[in-house]
Amino acid sequence: MTDALKKLGEIGFLPTVDVADAAKAVETAKALNEGGIGACVATVETAAAIRAALPECVLGACVATAENVDAAAAAGVDFVVSAGLNPALVEYCVGKNVAIVPGATTASEIELGVSLGLTVFNFFPAPVAGGLDAIKALAEAFPTVRFVPTGAVDWAEIDAYSRCGAILAIGGRFVAPCSAVAAGDWAGIAANAKRAVELLLGLEMGHVGINCQSSDEAGSTADWFFKTFGLATRETPISFFAGAAVETMKSPSFGANGHIGIAANSAARAAYHLQRQGVEFRAFKCAPDGTLIAAYLTEEIGGFAVHLCPKY
Repeated sequence: MTDALKKLGEIGFLPTVDVADAAKAVETAKALNEGGIGACVATVETAAAIRAALPECVLGACVATAENVDAAAAAGVDFVVSAGLNPALVEYCVGKNVAIVPGATTASEIELGVSLGLTVFNFFPAPVAGGLDAIKALAEAFPTVRFVPTGAVDWAEIDAYSRCGAILAIGGRFVAPCSAVAAGDWAGIAANAKRAVELLLGLEMGHVGINCQSSDEAGSTADWFFKTFGLATRETPISFFAGAAVETMKSPSFGANGHIGIAANSAARAAYHLQRQGVEFRAFKCAPDGTLIAAYLTEEIGGFAVHLCPKY
């Protein structure tokens, strides 16, 4: 997977900018970026204008032919997207060192794509092809593959899609609908992007961590929450949990008093978007498989450290 596609996974969205007018395409991409989504897939004809206006944008272009691929590469896109999986087109892209995200919705198509060296696929059209249930089933057979569902994906599906680790990013036109682009409603598109990011991250209170001086103190503190509130306790190597609400640390960690865990659909995406807003982090903790499970903010609040964590 290229660095651009990895960054796309952090952004979590790949809006379609399907407009022939280059000036409107640029304004649409700018509005998306203002709202927090620094990525889009455009037409081959408008990609160069978007790249010139937004050098940092993770930019894709829709292609169907080798000529399209050449034009997209000349425009400076990070990758190309196709509606289906054409082996000849994929091989052409590989030969030209152009990353391609081809359409694939069946095990046979994905197996063919994997044999050609691909790991990211455009799941199009998502609702017709079975949506999230189909993606989860395919992910079990192809655990290293990631999907970008596109085609009639809507607001109601953002939360569920964002919780699925097999989904690299959510695509579609709903963030920048054709009607808003035609009307030049850039403020509306920026507001849509901001709302989409909020739904994508799904930030909510996760738990409170209490610093204790020993394992015995941490255990007895967690037991108090069980006796008082019925919060079942469980032990981890570094702490005890009382339900999902309270963590008691066996030895002091960040924060004079403890920490506050803010749960996200994806801790990695949340960290990316917060960093984009200027939030600084001082420490990151990953699971053995590389999944980010804790991102500690540099700033402390009321004697408490604050960290992002995944929802469980």
